[in-house]
Amino acid sequence: MGIVLAAVAAMGMCLCGCGKEKKDNETNELTTGDSAFMESAEALPEVEHDGVYNDLTGEWNTDRTEEYGRPISVMINNISEAIPQSDVGKADIIYEFKVEGGITRLLGIYSDYSTIEKLGSIRSCRPYYVTVSNEFDAIYVHYGQSPQGQEELDKTDIDHISGLSAEGNVAFYRASDKIAPHNVYTTGEMIQAGIDYIKCETEHYHNFKSMFKFNEEDKAPEGGETAKTVKLAISNYTQPYFEYHEDDGLYYRFQYGAEHIDELTGEQLTFKNIIIQFAHYTSIDDHDRQLIDLVGSGDGYYITDGTVIPIKWEKSSDNAQTKFTTEDGKALKLNPGKTYVNVFEKDNKDGVTWE
Repeated sequence: MGIVLAAVAAMGMCLCGCGKEKKDNETNELTTGDSAFMESAEALPEVEHDGVYNDLTGEWNTDRTEEYGRPISVMINNISEAIPQSDVGKADIIYEFKVEGGITRLLGIYSDYSTIEKLGSIRSCRPYYVTVSNEFDAIYVHYGQSPQGQEELDKTDIDHISGLSAEGNVAFYRASDKIAPHNVYTTGEMIQAGIDYIKCETEHYHNFKSMFKFNEEDKAPEGGETAKTVKLAISNYTQPYFEYHEDDGLYYRFQYGAEHIDELTGEQLTFKNIIIQFAHYTSIDDHDRQLIDLVGSGDGYYITDGTVIPIKWEKSSDNAQTKFTTEDGKALKLNPGKTYVNVFEKDNKDGVTWE
């Protein structure tokens, strides 16, 4: 097994083949020195580890010898007709936003898609999911798009696998156990076929920096309040909430009044970290499609180890990464493990409760 230094991991984990450039590196801030990417790496002790570092979870995989490349981000259907979902539990990070009609959709971000057996169901793109996918330099997987989503796909020129484009014929299939449009799925082999079809890079561009920073080992936040049960009234339908288990230090996710279960494994979704990011939502058309203010600054909460603390966030431009900090301005460090991010309406902060 390879020996890799933690200090190298903190510098952005461009270990899987450096040198990739975005298609237009004169106009894309991600490759021309945006401060979110070019700031000096924080000095860390040079702790030796066996295995390969996963910069989505802050963990070292001792069973792996090949460095992780670019992740995929997948638009996951979260309406009741699509439940239970498949292979959603393999995501390293899940984002949840509200979309039209008060429903939510999930964006699953996967460092390793080779093990995916049946992922879905998969739905259409919305612009803010493109924004988040770009922050991780992810290859975005979706089936269709709203008009605003198409504008964002065109503007960013993000590498994406679309079910309504030619690569859709090799990258997706329709399952027989659900009705359309809630029956679109993919597999690891089909995702790879889609990547081969669009001929996109699978390695990060040369100065990519990891989106999240992680503690070397589990560390409970100082101060804060007890948060053993966390409720998020983001949607009248899903009503997601989490229960903390002290035996394994994880938060177990519930929605639609029941455990959130992965159909393939029968296991409940669990997370080490929960981030609540408050942002402003605006309904922009007769379909109640949403515009979300992700550029700017705001506040939120970080929840781990049964404790919640207030945090702040800032995103300087469409092409910059979101920076999360503690209230005193220090970079937020997550505990190693999976992370759930809920982008919540800032005018409804009372909808986030814990006890």
